[in-house]
Amino acid sequence: MLLEIDGLNHRFGGLHAVRDFRLRVDRGELVGIIGPNGAGKTTVFNLITGVYRPYAGDIRLEGRSLVGLPPNQIVRRGVARTFQTIRLFRDLSVLDNVRIAHYQRGGYSVWASILRAPRVMRREDELAWRALEMLEVFGLAGVAAEPAKSLPYGAQRKLEIARALATGPKLLLLDEPAAGMNPSEVEQLADLIEDVRQRFGVTILLIEHQMKMVMSICRRLTVLDFGQIIAEGTPEEIRQNPRVLEAYLGRGVTMA
Repeated sequence: MLLEIDGLNHRFGGLHAVRDFRLRVDRGELVGIIGPNGAGKTTVFNLITGVYRPYAGDIRLEGRSLVGLPPNQIVRRGVARTFQTIRLFRDLSVLDNVRIAHYQRGGYSVWASILRAPRVMRREDELAWRALEMLEVFGLAGVAAEPAKSLPYGAQRKLEIARALATGPKLLLLDEPAAGMNPSEVEQLADLIEDVRQRFGVTILLIEHQMKMVMSICRRLTVLDFGQIIAEGTPEEIRQNPRVLEAYLGRGVTMA
């Protein structure tokens, strides 16, 4: 068991955004969290990554609680994420966006960096090569020197995932990675996510509204509505669940 969440609760004033959320994710799984807009999905991600501290409950990675840790320490424990709205260092190069993510595993002090010690220079070269290798995997090596803001939307999404993977996570949280993509890009992204899971041996927790993609790549699904779990199971079980269909009724989503 990699991730264990028990009795997770969170409030925003009088609004109970997440209520008694629980989840078990085995190492190597690809698990989806779905639900209508405002169901509490991103709040769960923010609780896992330390953006919010839960009102109650516990979150454990490899048996160790993450509750109360700041986001940077949670990254060092092995959790990385992407966001609904792309967050890149837009004016930096594609290569530097990924290279920066490697620095949390740099292995040298601030003073050694300032003094440009020989071992630091060797490490800098190593990190640059690692970043370039990561870009090769995502088909972005050819634009490594370009500013991130110059990339097409779909390529920026890929870059954000590459940067998250550069931190060396055990658990990767993808928050609506297909948002804004056309059907062809969504299909390519689904293949990429499965390739990432296998190639890097990373466990993936996915939030997504593209039901066709979710149903095709996720092994299990948890469905939220108004902050509460209303269903859990395989894609086929979820597709036929009357409570899920009711939650989505009239919201323009097809369980394809």
